[in-house]
Amino acid sequence: MSDSRAQDAASDLGSGSRRRTWTELLAGRVKRQLHGPGREHKLQESAVRLLRRHLNLNDLLLEVEGPACKTLCLHQLVDPEASADLSSSLIGSALRDQASRLGVPVAVLSSRTVASSIVQICASSGEPSHRVLLNAEQRKKLSSLLEVAQYLLAHSMFSRSSFCEELWEVQDSLLLEAVWHLHVQNIVSLQELLESRADTQATVAWLFRDLCLLCEQMEASTLHTEIARAMLSDFVQLFVLRGFEKNSDLRSVEPAHMAQLSAAVLQRMLIFALEALTTGLQDSSPAYRAVKSCS
Repeated sequence: MSDSRAQDAASDLGSGSRRRTWTELLAGRVKRQLHGPGREHKLQESAVRLLRRHLNLNDLLLEVEGPACKTLCLHQLVDPEASADLSSSLIGSALRDQASRLGVPVAVLSSRTVASSIVQICASSGEPSHRVLLNAEQRKKLSSLLEVAQYLLAHSMFSRSSFCEELWEVQDSLLLEAVWHLHVQNIVSLQELLESRADTQATVAWLFRDLCLLCEQMEASTLHTEIARAMLSDFVQLFVLRGFEKNSDLRSVEPAHMAQLSAAVLQRMLIFALEALTTGLQDSSPAYRAVKSCS
């Protein structure tokens, strides 16, 4: 073992059970490695992997930059009242500075930050988890967040592909309405998001479950009827257009990924509607009322 490695080991042993910070780990790795072709790129990839695996982005940024980072960045993205005096350009500048300190592309950090903020907004209502619609407070917060995301997109500081990947990682924490607003506000389209996931079966199951819940919640309350109908219309329109789209490439044997997904969702929704209508004629079941309200 070299003298430098022995010193590192002794330092680790002497620190007892204290956990080394992100900055210490990153600095130690840089010191131990010789600079060479591609070394910086590999280090950046490692930083991105650590960033994506970190469960609490707030804690990570707080550790790297201190309390000022949290005050200037994530808190403002989630809370529109707190960000009233901050422009999107200032938030973008803060994200760029943080990305530089972390050694990751700003587009990756911005995508991760926006995805994390959307999850926090979706979980902020305190209502039962089996929902697909936002409340008024959540819509206000999401609208503020998407304004920042649009600025980041316009200034090449946001990666749609990374953002889609991050959203699928937290799929179970998302509300369907939040996904729809991403489409309406041109952050990422429904088709782009759905096509970014290779697991068609899991995506179909998620869509079918949430669309059924959308119909049920639309029937149960008149407060969100307009938004719910707009959501349902956009999803169904996409599935019909892509599910019955003729394949222009005659050399292709397998149907396109989006066509498969769309046809599968439509088939499951049709079976659900027929079964609900059949049983509902006798007992006026909730599923029957939900289907009637969406028809």
